[in-house]
Amino acid sequence: MRATPHDFADMNLTKESRIPLIGWAVVSMVIGTSLAFLAAMALQTWADIGLSLAWVCLAGGLIAAVLGQLIGLPFWWVPLNLGLPVAAYFSLSATIPAWIYLACFIGLALMYWNSARERVPLYLSNPTTWQALAQLIQTRDGTFLDLGCGLGGTLFYLASRYPQRRFVGIESAPLPYAFAKLKQCLLRRTNVTIRYGDFWKLDFASYQTIYAFLSPAPMARLYEKVSDEMPSGGQFISNSFGVPDVTPDETQSLNDSRQTNLLIWRFKQGAEKVHD
Repeated sequence: MRATPHDFADMNLTKESRIPLIGWAVVSMVIGTSLAFLAAMALQTWADIGLSLAWVCLAGGLIAAVLGQLIGLPFWWVPLNLGLPVAAYFSLSATIPAWIYLACFIGLALMYWNSARERVPLYLSNPTTWQALAQLIQTRDGTFLDLGCGLGGTLFYLASRYPQRRFVGIESAPLPYAFAKLKQCLLRRTNVTIRYGDFWKLDFASYQTIYAFLSPAPMARLYEKVSDEMPSGGQFISNSFGVPDVTPDETQSLNDSRQTNLLIWRFKQGAEKVHD
């Protein structure tokens, strides 16, 4: 089964939790592997049934995956909880140079820079979403901003459709940012700007359309920032994730494999911005 943004939206952990997301993941893995080893020892002692280390690691991963879901971890942690003990077993039984582990760790850290701190994994918008966004901005002027632009696919598609318009993306994960910058150089899109940094520090006053495909965790705070700083007449579009207690002005359901919903808030000209 493939995880979708809707699975992540169902997470039970709340922002009031004092234990960070990565902490809950570690707890589930430690408990899972410990229970698996205790069960193997009990079988060996009382039933004279010996389990290989491979089976113990697999059982530990299964228990950790189940515990993670019971605790409330996002669904995308299931393959991680399941796979890490198994990967540990193969790393012990295979002669793999130590630098490969370091390289893999660094690569994952650069790719998923904000997953643990901001609870925002790397979600990539698909071509169906690109087309829907192109329709939404067809009659609108001003600059388009993509928060957490990832590899830049959304920006470059829209820039090719509207070469006279300006498109800006901001990304804080180093590897996706580097990939997007390289793509910009190769495609030579002069109407696309890729920035590295934290969008919380960016002033939204110069952007008429802001698009975000993040996670449920930052949406309340993000909506407050958007409604405070966006100019009147602007629109804020969220892919899949809503704002607590704030009904969107429009919702578009897309016919794609993710069953994507685009939630749209519009700030009318001359209207006073009100927070719920």
